[in-house]
Amino acid sequence: MRVQLRDQHRHPVGSVKLKPGDHPHEVTVDGTKGEQTVPLQWENATDESGRIVRCLACGCRELFFRKDFPQKLGLTLVIAAAAVSVVLFALDDVLASMGVLAAAVIVDSLIFSLTPKCVVCYRCRTEYHGLEITPTIEPWELAIGEKYRPVRMEHAESRPASESTSISETAA
Repeated sequence: MRVQLRDQHRHPVGSVKLKPGDHPHEVTVDGTKGEQTVPLQWENATDESGRIVRCLACGCRELFFRKDFPQKLGLTLVIAAAAVSVVLFALDDVLASMGVLAAAVIVDSLIFSLTPKCVVCYRCRTEYHGLEITPTIEPWELAIGEKYRPVRMEHAESRPASESTSISETAA
């Protein structure tokens, strides 16, 4: 399993590969801030069959799965197809222009359907690649995602717990 670790502010820390059954309490990653040691929270992080059910970086229980789609490849494909299509359309070859766009849709769909899934933490966005996904982990849900929006998290962390605001106060 490959884990792309992020900190509590969702900034990338680094990537580490873990072998099945290997549960280190800390790992050394060579990330954006140089080499650093990152603690992993294994307590209650896996189910009976060893599948991840809790984030190793922040301990959050709420995880979702998504396609591990190579976004740069998809974007490059769409931009290239659009550029070729515009040129062909300008040359009055409308049929070829539409054919290029249709081919791009087919290739993009094939890439998407063949792409494996990865597990992501709602809170810190740490990603887990190359592992079996437990049936309790579901796709992205907006309601859960809204709980962990960075703006809301930073606002909640900067405000004392005893302070309460009403909706009318926050809207002003």
